[in-house]
Amino acid sequence: MNKWLLLALMSTSAQAYEPDRDQVLRFEPSPFQNVELNCQRDKDVVPRRSDLLLDHYALLASDNGERMATITVTNGAGGQRMFNQEHLVAIMADCSRIYPLSFELTLGAGQQETFQIYFGRRAQPVLQLISNN
Repeated sequence: MNKWLLLALMSTSAQAYEPDRDQVLRFEPSPFQNVELNCQRDKDVVPRRSDLLLDHYALLASDNGERMATITVTNGAGGQRMFNQEHLVAIMADCSRIYPLSFELTLGAGQQETFQIYFGRRAQPVLQLISNN
């Protein structure tokens, strides 16, 4: 009896977790990362001027339309600065521009940090991220 109970417990715990495929994030190619795009739509949506240097980013997406980016930024100022979602803008495939969802980051002079930002569920993929320094 105990052998069967032990076998039943082992077989249920041995099943692997399989996430919903629509929610699995994958890296997206970023062919426009170092290219100047001349999108006219939403041209008035611009990042706030700051000392935030966008060093590098990697775009992520899921099949259900979730859009994110893992970014590395540096505070180019000589003192501590606070940065938020208004300091970065995404250019989408339809040439619209959007801000990421709310975030707040405080960096010391010259400090660099890598973190993830979220753009919500979108039909269009992100082409490029821009900052204004």
